[in-house]
Amino acid sequence: MKTTSFDAALDFPAGDLGPAGRASVVFQDHSVPAAFSVYKIWKKDAAYALITPDSPIGASWRDAFEVRSGEGRPLGRGVVLDPSPPAAGEVKAVRKKDLLERLSLGEREMVLVLAELKGIRGLREEDVVGFSRLCRARVEALARGLEEEGKVRILSFSPLLLILQDSLDFLRRRVAAYLAQYHKKHPGQRGAPFESLEKRFEVAPNILHLAVRSLEKDGKVTLKDGLAGLVDYRPPLSPADEKVLGEMEGMFLKGEFGQVSLDDIRRHFRLTPGKLQALLSVLMERKTIVEGRDGFILHSLWLDEVVKKVRDSGKRELTVADFKSLTGLSRKYAIPLLELLDEMGVTRRKGSVRDILK
Repeated sequence: MKTTSFDAALDFPAGDLGPAGRASVVFQDHSVPAAFSVYKIWKKDAAYALITPDSPIGASWRDAFEVRSGEGRPLGRGVVLDPSPPAAGEVKAVRKKDLLERLSLGEREMVLVLAELKGIRGLREEDVVGFSRLCRARVEALARGLEEEGKVRILSFSPLLLILQDSLDFLRRRVAAYLAQYHKKHPGQRGAPFESLEKRFEVAPNILHLAVRSLEKDGKVTLKDGLAGLVDYRPPLSPADEKVLGEMEGMFLKGEFGQVSLDDIRRHFRLTPGKLQALLSVLMERKTIVEGRDGFILHSLWLDEVVKKVRDSGKRELTVADFKSLTGLSRKYAIPLLELLDEMGVTRRKGSVRDILK
């Protein structure tokens, strides 16, 4: 890559550059005059320096070069550590020393440093290839090894995208804190729309999904119907809410399976989609209603009655026709209810029939 400045490690004392701090850098017989600004962080018998050539020069991580005085006298050699260093003052001296020392350790540590600098934005394949002279296959191999060590998480391979595990943990904490604040500002809602998380955290969508899904897996966050919320959050319920809950329960109890439309309920009670979902979640937590696949909802008393009928039928196997006859349901409602019974372990699908499990 062409660079107008780069950080390097020099294998000779900085004093040899003279008071002007000028010398020439030679890359494969291509010599360019340059200004040397030596960092006040030292290696034994050597130095770290910011080198600014008089004209852009092609340089990548671990490129070796020679340093010569204005008269052409060899002063020593150097190795490029960062071909695109941050502007002066952006990184404290202690931090700069740590980064340069780590960049001098090898390929594995170089990838970790770049991933650390990218933070929650994630490190892309082209970032590493552009920084170094490593081929794409080598970058992928390094990423796989670091993932096996638990240092990074790979989100995609084509193109490669990874994030430092520490950065992912940081993003997880920020997402949880954001959801806590969202609950305070919107106490009547079950959670924050995922779109609001995307606006708040300007990161790659798959990185944000990984953070939220991992929080969900750890039992800290729920993600349902596009809403993300803290597991232990309970929306405050007013007397009016409790009244609506009671009437909703009655509607589910009176309705034949699936005949109570959620849209009808929302319109009847004049609820927003978020408020309806919050109230449904309360009914599910109270085990008043049960939700199966594709949003299939029924009252738990209906479910208990169906389970009893199935187990008291005297059958060992159950066809869809048997189940329709047993429950009086149409195929439209029989199939999702059978799938729910499969999930509950009441039945187990075996081809076109289901075993009834005791």
